[in-house]
Amino acid sequence: MSNEPIIPKYSWSKWILAILVGIPAVAGTYYFMTKKQPKITDSDKNGICKPSKKKTAPKDDSSEIKPENNKVEKEETPLERSMKLKNLGNSFYKKGEYNDAIRCYTEAISMCPTSDTEHLATLYQNRAASYDVLNETQKIVDDCTAALKLKPDYLKALTRRYKAAEKIGKIRQALEDVTAVCLLENFNNMETLSAADRILKVIGKEEADKFMKSRSIVLPSDYFIKAYFASFAHDPVIADLPKTVTSDKELRGIDKAKQAMVEEKYSEIIGACTEELESPSSDKAKEHALLLRSSMYILTWQIKEAMTDLTFLINTSSDVKIQANALLKRACLFMQAEEIDNAMADFDKAAIIDPSNPDIPHQRAQMYLLGEKLEEAVEEFQKAITLHPTSGLVLVQKLYAEYRLGISRNDTSIAQTAKKGLQNAINKFPNTPEGYMLLAQVYNDAQDYEKAEATFDLGIKADEKNASILVHKGLLYLQWKGDIEKASKLIEKGIEVDPKCEFAYETLASIEVQKGNLMRAVTLFDKALPLAKSEKEASHILSLRAAAQAQMVVLSQSLGGREHHVF
Repeated sequence: MSNEPIIPKYSWSKWILAILVGIPAVAGTYYFMTKKQPKITDSDKNGICKPSKKKTAPKDDSSEIKPENNKVEKEETPLERSMKLKNLGNSFYKKGEYNDAIRCYTEAISMCPTSDTEHLATLYQNRAASYDVLNETQKIVDDCTAALKLKPDYLKALTRRYKAAEKIGKIRQALEDVTAVCLLENFNNMETLSAADRILKVIGKEEADKFMKSRSIVLPSDYFIKAYFASFAHDPVIADLPKTVTSDKELRGIDKAKQAMVEEKYSEIIGACTEELESPSSDKAKEHALLLRSSMYILTWQIKEAMTDLTFLINTSSDVKIQANALLKRACLFMQAEEIDNAMADFDKAAIIDPSNPDIPHQRAQMYLLGEKLEEAVEEFQKAITLHPTSGLVLVQKLYAEYRLGISRNDTSIAQTAKKGLQNAINKFPNTPEGYMLLAQVYNDAQDYEKAEATFDLGIKADEKNASILVHKGLLYLQWKGDIEKASKLIEKGIEVDPKCEFAYETLASIEVQKGNLMRAVTLFDKALPLAKSEKEASHILSLRAAAQAQMVVLSQSLGGREHHVF
């Protein structure tokens, strides 16, 4: 599948919320709380001003809407006239006569002194409310914008505008507005938070689609590549690698590709495999070239090319080991694309043709575990460990699945047995770094932070090139002590260890948002993006980046008067 640990990361919504609530802890609260808060009058409750006690319908042929009593005892000021027209408009609104309400508000706007910004902003907001009922979405945006230029922190206008902007596809404006609303509400309104999450997901999906179509080919780190192939312990190409490095410079084709694997010259592999496929050679050599090339295509996110090579092998190879490995790798691609039925069909086919291959239940178990199908995961892990009893990786993942199953059932006996098993497993397999991370997660769940810290330290000592352990230890300090600086230093060390660790950049960026360093956060998200292993990962990163960018806009400009920004 991949070398990413199966420790559950924060859910999308939790990460989004973390991004959004970062600023109120610093600049955002000051920005909004120091602004003069408008007085809430009877006319400005419930989203539309209350109608006047005397309700008078206008004449159809009148361009100016007049109240019923035409006798004027004293000359009205423009503001008084505007107020009466507003109240008359409210009366029409309450009766469902929205076009007449709009006429009243329009005339009231024309009569209102420009110096009375509070009243004028209310008029624009009320007219926007009428347009809202009539589904005239662009006019809603225009009137709310006018209201916000007069009263930048007008919560109702911001709320109405983000909803309208979302409807007409002005998704960045919707995000900026909903971010401002979250700040004004102190993040206490779940409806607004859900809207922010929804809008960010739309932005992430749209921008990820564009990004994936134009992304450059980037090799992941050497550490990641080695871990990827280690997760397919019975890959027939890896089993056929030369045991030693040769000095022969005349190697070509698949022999050159295999030698490049041994020497960790991964950038040479695809070219060497293609050379083999374009030259006369044996079926075995060509099949090995196709399988190895497809793996490198997966690692460089050239998914169409990988699917083509894998499907060709599945349909043509007579070697069950080659065919089964191709089915497994294609199943993982289907899972990433959320084509679950196709993935399971490939797993089933692989199990039929190569029933003794432990990679099949192992990969399927990981899929079940990530999908929270814990009973199925435990069952598949047990099959894998029966077929491959010396695999430390399979054992620790099986024990962690059992622990999670015990927790889900509220069965402390199962959970404690699994926990003890993990403790024994890392002693038996000290060179399995995932064991340390999983056991540390178990301690962390129990808030036994000192043992979690000690376990992470053992893992770091066992695998000094593993950036993920450093990142997870940093997150431990955040949860345990709220120590942002210590967490940041550990994650920065992780980036030094593995400059291509996407998880480290993404996590550090989120911490920078918490610290109020939005520009640096965006820069870090930009570094994480090319390292995304899937479109879903790219979408996640782009959503987080968009949240940070929106806060930059909201906090650097007046709320209503800003122009729409494209990033």
